[in-house]
Amino acid sequence: MNITQSSTRYPLGLIVNQELVASFASKRGIFVTSVFILTWTWLLFYPISFAAEAMKNSQGGSLIFAALSLLGLESLKNWSMAEFAVYWVVALYLFPAFSLLMASDQMISERKRGGLRFLTLRCSRAHIFFGRFIGHMLIQLFLLIATLGITYTLLLLNNSQYWLEGLQILPLLLFNLIWATSPFVALMSLLSVVINSVRISILVAIIIIVLAGLIINYAASYFPFLSLLSYWIPGTQIAQMAQISPSAALSSLWNPAMQTLGFLVLGYGLFKRQAI
Repeated sequence: MNITQSSTRYPLGLIVNQELVASFASKRGIFVTSVFILTWTWLLFYPISFAAEAMKNSQGGSLIFAALSLLGLESLKNWSMAEFAVYWVVALYLFPAFSLLMASDQMISERKRGGLRFLTLRCSRAHIFFGRFIGHMLIQLFLLIATLGITYTLLLLNNSQYWLEGLQILPLLLFNLIWATSPFVALMSLLSVVINSVRISILVAIIIIVLAGLIINYAASYFPFLSLLSYWIPGTQIAQMAQISPSAALSSLWNPAMQTLGFLVLGYGLFKRQAI
């Protein structure tokens, strides 16, 4: 089956596959993925492992617990598996940040090269827009599975008696983290439509995430109803999720789900009317 027949019969799958190939089969994609896996392996087997061991040690644990209390993360003391406790907090902050970089060029470079014009002859704009989003979410899913596998290996090396508990918490961690990451990917889907520079799209995303919250909090001190706008800033729920267990964090996932849906609807609405 040639590409024209494939794009006609399975257009969404073609776009998703294109993103996966670009991230995992190209030289650049293999390099970025390898660097990511190596970085996470180092984080898990050194800083995270050190913190986990310190939490189990009475003397070192007191220092770690004091630091956790200062950061509002006292609930991590209740985790029986310290490796997953530290991973939970680190992944909640690092994966969304990494997804901004990975998903920043969903449309921009290809629009400049004229590739989007070619794709619209064979796929609908809905297939292109949502296919890119799904492709990047699958990339995040694969990377999450890889890091969770590394963390589980670390748990087995340190506390093999928790092998069953570790297996049971893996799906819960994966579900929470993929949903926590989704608004960031959706935001880059939106920005890829309205901005023509990858670097500027990343900068705008950082401004939205960092500065918008400060501006909204300041404005809300005068007009309290404006505080509702903070629910549309990606990552607003992450600090709260980090302070509770993954099972309790499920109740916070409505917020990233709402943000993801909102960004995708807005982004697709603009993309549908955009000249290519």
